[in-house]
Amino acid sequence: MTLTDLSGDPFDIPQEGDIPQEELMLPGFVFRRPEGIIIDLPCLHAAGGFGLFIDRLFTGGMRFSGLDYAAFLKLLYDADWLAAMQGKSAEVKIATKISRFLPQRQVLYRAVKLLEGGNRAEYVFEPVSIKEAYEEPVYGEPGEDGVPSITGYVSKTRQVPTKLDFDEFIADMWLKEVKFGIDADAVRQAIASGASARVTIARYLEPTEGRDAEILEVCPDLRRDNSPKILRDGKADLKAFKNRFPQIAKGKRLIKKVPRVLGKPGYKVAGDVIEPKMPKDVDLYALAAAGTSVEQAADGEYIVAALDGFIILDEQSSSISVTEKIETKGGVSAKTTGDLELSVDEFIEHGEVQEGCTVKGKHMTFIADVFGNVISRGGNIRIEGNFSGSRAESQGGNITLCKSASRATVRARDGEVTVHYCEHSTIIGRVVRVEHAVSCEIIADEVFADVVEGCMIAAEKIKIASADERRGRETLVTVLIPDLSEFDQRIATLQKRIVEAQESNKAKVQEIELLKSDQEFAKYLALHERIKSGAIKLTTEQAGNWRKLVEKNAKVVNQIAKLNAEISALDLSVKKSEEELASATRERDAMGGDISCVIDKIIGQTTGQTMKSANGADVFSGMPGADIRVILQKVDSYKARIFSEDSGSVGWKFKQ
Repeated sequence: MTLTDLSGDPFDIPQEGDIPQEELMLPGFVFRRPEGIIIDLPCLHAAGGFGLFIDRLFTGGMRFSGLDYAAFLKLLYDADWLAAMQGKSAEVKIATKISRFLPQRQVLYRAVKLLEGGNRAEYVFEPVSIKEAYEEPVYGEPGEDGVPSITGYVSKTRQVPTKLDFDEFIADMWLKEVKFGIDADAVRQAIASGASARVTIARYLEPTEGRDAEILEVCPDLRRDNSPKILRDGKADLKAFKNRFPQIAKGKRLIKKVPRVLGKPGYKVAGDVIEPKMPKDVDLYALAAAGTSVEQAADGEYIVAALDGFIILDEQSSSISVTEKIETKGGVSAKTTGDLELSVDEFIEHGEVQEGCTVKGKHMTFIADVFGNVISRGGNIRIEGNFSGSRAESQGGNITLCKSASRATVRARDGEVTVHYCEHSTIIGRVVRVEHAVSCEIIADEVFADVVEGCMIAAEKIKIASADERRGRETLVTVLIPDLSEFDQRIATLQKRIVEAQESNKAKVQEIELLKSDQEFAKYLALHERIKSGAIKLTTEQAGNWRKLVEKNAKVVNQIAKLNAEISALDLSVKKSEEELASATRERDAMGGDISCVIDKIIGQTTGQTMKSANGADVFSGMPGADIRVILQKVDSYKARIFSEDSGSVGWKFKQ
């Protein structure tokens, strides 16, 4: 039998076992496609509710056809699998289709026995038959030819042999509270044989035991080691311990918690959860004492040092703590301590640091003279004695030299350097303040100096009270100005991108107008608007004809939708590019506003020049003093002379 739509073309009525799409209320994670019933795993993982969907499906007189029972069980009960599948496979086909579970088929399935407290289900298979209706003819008197004629028909029924169906079996067992652990192979084999048999069709799943939490020491120097220190040549130094006072840096991991592993739940055949035994846990907060903290990291939970210092383990309470300050008076030398690498927050040394020795730490104060190297990791360095023939570096902190510095290198690129007196030294910092400098290289963002003689200074902002030459060597002042070429190139690129996007946008608008100008498509759009607004109410037959018209114009509609989406994307791109252009223009215009050079009094030959640098003073990063001198003295296109005087004063400000 067929129905006819508005165009007069016939179309098939759905078969009895099929369910029209409009009759199915599917959740957002279920899709019915030609290839089958598809489950969207990310959507299911976010929303949940697969068990509720199955329950409503089966209780509503429906079932699956071509069910993938293994995937069915995983979607219902294996949350770990569902989480692990995110990103690997976005979809899973669970069945070929959804069909009706007809009442005349439902009566074929017997009751099921739940045994051993719901741990096992048993079913008795036997041959089955289904009632079939047929018409039996009624014969009258024989005719002239001796053959009786059919005068009518009588409706009768008869039982005909049939077989159970695995997909129906799954749905029926669900309704009879067998929802987990069905042995698909055993059931299919029993159905295929057609013989009478008592079969265990489902078994429970035992829970998997978990694992207790543990403590793992992740710092190799966590415990005191009083064994002799081994030197590089393999000999033992009997005057020094290998690790007499365990030191640790802030943020260093000390102890890791190996978390407990929860067991996986088991299930009875009715789908009831069998919870595993809860494993024991460890509380790191109870073990973390002063100077430590508990850190939640991507790879686990740790006790970490909250500050630089010494490690203290309390065996009685099993706690761990860190103290922060070290103060010594013995000095640093090759005979006593050798090189020191300190992890404490503060170190104070009252004795002398001898030549050739290196002290590494954070905040460090030296009361006596320093002839060795001092390196700070993010802290401040203060040297109250003289500083000679050595190196002081701070990565992120400040450096203060209270007396004199001679033939030294001082670097605090991200901090402030304060010097009382320096000669033949290289001073680099974000801000440098010096009272008196002789024959030095001074590099910074800002330089403030009282007296400079024969020095080379490079900065964006320079303020000097008195400038003089030294033994025939002039003082060279270099003002670092921004190199705007990259900004100009970026602005030009953005302007070009905006124009190209606007032209492309205009072309796509014209393409849409051309598509809409088609007479037949224009009629379809007008009809679509009237149906959408409710001005036209379609009958059942007209609805079928309308669907065909929608399908006919779907390609053009999709094409217009795609063009509109591209136009929206182009509009967004133009807006973003315009914002970037405005930002780049403002940033360019604002650059160099504070660049200046002021010298109150020039006593001897002093020369000033500008130098283009995209990175400011960072262009000299890591350079020794000799290389800095070569670059500053070199005449090239990046530099321009602004003054050369041996008397008077200078007040110069950068203008673009």
